Amino acid sequence: MTTIDINALTKVERSIILYAESCCVDCGGLLEGIRMNADDMTALRKFADAGILTFGCIPARLLGPLSGLREPTHWITFTEEAWQLAHALRRERAARVTASRRKVDDALAQRATEAA
Repeated sequence: MTTIDINALTKVERSIILYAESCCVDCGGLLEGIRMNADDMTALRKFADAGILTFGCIPARLLGPLSGLREPTHWITFTEEAWQLAHALRRERAARVTASRRKVDDALAQRATEAA
């Protein structure tokens, strides 16, 4: 198994890991092909080659019975390393302060100053 350097990941690689992690948590590891492009598939193959996940196409005979609100076309299974990578990416993303959050923080600071 190859260790993945979080700092060396491309935007596409970061995005597909986070999408796949969401699908693992919320949808039993079933991905929708309509939400992925060729670059995403290349990134998934890179991660599979590194040994941190496995993925593939759902057998065609199951596509109809599995569809409903979602239309999954692929399955994915994370190893512990993939879970750790996704967690690190989520923490990194959560640490970014957005403009909206900055406004909230500023308003709360102003309220605290006025109350003092």
